[in-house]
Amino acid sequence: MQRPVDFFFSKHARLTIGLGLAWFLSSCAATSEVPPPNLSIFTPADISTRVLRNYRKLASFEGRARIIIELPGQGYRGTSKVYMSFPDSVFVKTEAILGIDVGALFLDDRYFAAYAPRENTLYYGEASGFDLHDFLQIEIETEELMEVFVGLDQIVPDSTYELLQDGRETILSGTTPAGTVRFWIDPGKMVVTKSEVIDHAGQTILKREFQRFAKKGGVYLPRTIKITRPVAKERLTVVYTNQKVNKKIAASKFSMKTSKNAKRVYWGDNRPRVERGQKRKETD
Repeated sequence: MQRPVDFFFSKHARLTIGLGLAWFLSSCAATSEVPPPNLSIFTPADISTRVLRNYRKLASFEGRARIIIELPGQGYRGTSKVYMSFPDSVFVKTEAILGIDVGALFLDDRYFAAYAPRENTLYYGEASGFDLHDFLQIEIETEELMEVFVGLDQIVPDSTYELLQDGRETILSGTTPAGTVRFWIDPGKMVVTKSEVIDHAGQTILKREFQRFAKKGGVYLPRTIKITRPVAKERLTVVYTNQKVNKKIAASKFSMKTSKNAKRVYWGDNRPRVERGQKRKETD
């Protein structure tokens, strides 16, 4: 007859005890998880503040990304290196994006510089006179540049904003001169995962999607960013293959390197403006 002590140490008993212990520990872990906050108890201003809190943790950003630009009848693919020093400096270096004649772009709160390698021309001037539309075929507002490349949409609510519930998703909706804006909020990470602008005719004129979030350097950042303008049939997709957050970036990374014989053209209102794509004579 098997003694109790022999049974206790038998393989079957050890397996039973092991499975029971594993179940007990997993149950404790599951019950200890903190559920995401119920956003219905917050005001639009509360949500805006919490979303902004994540963005403000950014001191610096460095990334390498695949860039896909889709336009009616044409498309471009390439890679870019992106360097940002917050709150106001961004440097983007593009590689092999055929059809987009911007090899490098620097912008801060005072100055900008853009190098067009095919023209072998460096355009520069005050940031206040810079319009990104002059250098890119796709619609991106200059003030959107940092948010677009880092993938953190910001919300500036007013009295028209209200909270909507769509199944498990929380949507912040409001009215602007352009029409209705909607932001889809991740309650756990407190980030915008999607936003839309719908014009007064009911057409979606702008859609932003932020996917594959990961926490780096204490900040939640997406690794895939899609900016779509359905009416214009344009889309910009940024897929990061590498991201570094809040690491020191050498000042040399923000320097603009051009060929020695590159033409330099001032681009602004204080001096004669040169039309791109035409013959130029550099002004003094």
